[in-house]
Amino acid sequence: MKRKLTVAEAVKAASILFELNTGEAGVLALAARAGLPCTSDEEKRTLMLEWRAFVHAAVLYGLMVQAPNVVVVEYLRVTQQMLGSLGYAPKEAEDFVDGAFRAYVDPMVRTKTQECPSVFFRRLLNRDVAGVPAETAAVVSGVMAMIMSAILDKLEQYEFGTE
Repeated sequence: MKRKLTVAEAVKAASILFELNTGEAGVLALAARAGLPCTSDEEKRTLMLEWRAFVHAAVLYGLMVQAPNVVVVEYLRVTQQMLGSLGYAPKEAEDFVDGAFRAYVDPMVRTKTQECPSVFFRRLLNRDVAGVPAETAAVVSGVMAMIMSAILDKLEQYEFGTE
């Protein structure tokens, strides 16, 4: 029997999924393994912004698939708070939502999640996937697919209330 989550518990669970998949040490290790630029502060900041946008969109997509709309809306409502806790100023958080986050949400709501690596490389490196070394593309694409799968699998373990 699946555990039933209240709206607040579902939002908290979704926020935890976001946190677990956006830890800086893990993202930087992925970047190093994939050969992505991550040595300067600016490169790290850009990388983290893109990765957070992808994961936030992936969690949102998982909620859209598994949870009632009220949970989706409440998760979106805590975006500013989540980003604030990561050090984003209100204007930066607004730019995050309107820019990077939206770039990943668009293919996901069209159920074209396989386009996310293209979005990532285009936004991060200003290159298409074809212009990225094959190993880099394989590592990043593989991790993105695993994260999407893990989020969907985790959310599938619950039932969601609407109160």
